[in-house]
Amino acid sequence: MRAIVVVLAVILIFSLPAGANVVKVSLDGAIDLALENNLDLQAKRKELDIATADIKIANKLQNPQVQSNVLIGKITTGNASQAGIMFPVETFKRGVRKKAAIARKKAIENQIRQTEHELKIKVMRAYFDVLYYKSVEDIMIERKNLFEDLREIAFDKSKSGKNFKIDSLQADIRYKKQLIELNRSKAELMNAQFEFNKTINALTDEKMYDTQESSLFEDDLTILDIQLPPYKTIEAAALKYSYSLKITDNNIEQYNQEYVLARRQRIPNIMIGGGFAWQTKYQGEGSNWPGAFVGGGFDLPVLYSYRPDIDKAATILKKTKMDKISFENKLKITLKQNYNNFKYARQNMDYYKDILKESDEILKTSTDLYKTGGISLINLIWTENNHQAILNEYLTAMEFYYGVYLNMMHNIGHDILLEEDIFEDEN
Repeated sequence: MRAIVVVLAVILIFSLPAGANVVKVSLDGAIDLALENNLDLQAKRKELDIATADIKIANKLQNPQVQSNVLIGKITTGNASQAGIMFPVETFKRGVRKKAAIARKKAIENQIRQTEHELKIKVMRAYFDVLYYKSVEDIMIERKNLFEDLREIAFDKSKSGKNFKIDSLQADIRYKKQLIELNRSKAELMNAQFEFNKTINALTDEKMYDTQESSLFEDDLTILDIQLPPYKTIEAAALKYSYSLKITDNNIEQYNQEYVLARRQRIPNIMIGGGFAWQTKYQGEGSNWPGAFVGGGFDLPVLYSYRPDIDKAATILKKTKMDKISFENKLKITLKQNYNNFKYARQNMDYYKDILKESDEILKTSTDLYKTGGISLINLIWTENNHQAILNEYLTAMEFYYGVYLNMMHNIGHDILLEEDIFEDEN
């Protein structure tokens, strides 16, 4: 099954449109592209127009009612027919309903900012993944070149040698297996590039975006140059700037207004109006007198007292306030966890850099020894496998390190870590 997946991925690579235009972008450029062109984000922003319309709907006036009363039969004698307009008037409800809609709009505004923040994180993660698989491909190419050299060395040795046949077969097998690993890494890289473009989600004509950097092994790589302020600064920033907390505050305001509205449902709405009254010539004396009428009325919350509505609104309000307290409590714990993981992950990165240098030196020395017959091919392959394991561990350490950073950004709920002001606040 795994081989089938690899073959399909390789086929996908070679089936890309010949005219595809690859555009290299920086991380900041990719974020800007996504914020400007991401189709999902554009759809999310339409919710703001809906919320604006909801405010107008909440502030609406009730339409007037046309009423008539035309008498027929003997009852018309001495009585007048009527036609007029009645105006329904809500009492102490429309303003509260509008305030609830305004709070809802503010929540949507913060939801859009939160969506933008989460999109930035997704782009950063997808960008890193491309660099990660570029690095894996570089390792696979380097190993392919090594095993190709070893195969040539094994084939060039004297056929009368004791281990010629075994060494040549092992070297050839190892080289061909490495070609499979290289193809797999190319397929994984192409998949990461597709995911990167899917995250940006911009309408493009045969255009593919790619990372500006070639791998995670570049000397001047800045994506992993991450500096964090003290934990107290991060926690204070999260409690102050978190979009999730702002949305919760907006929800509390909305549900508070809805609670007030539920209570005010008990206040009777009134009806006021008036119109014309008339009599026909058959209705006796006074039939030609002009007339008018005024009227009024109100509804009584007797059969339904709105108690369930009030209790429901009060419960929702209490629950929202409790949710905020719970969120803040878990947020502090999670941020401490993130910060602790980040600290140790950064230390491990430094350790792996030193280990990688030493392992690389061992591999080069072992390769030279094999060329001169100092060690066997098996020993060299064993050394190379250890070096490969260290490279993989180093990449995994970088992935964990950057992943913890992105998790911290997610939990802070604001891209404050990308701004310089947070470092000024700690002074």
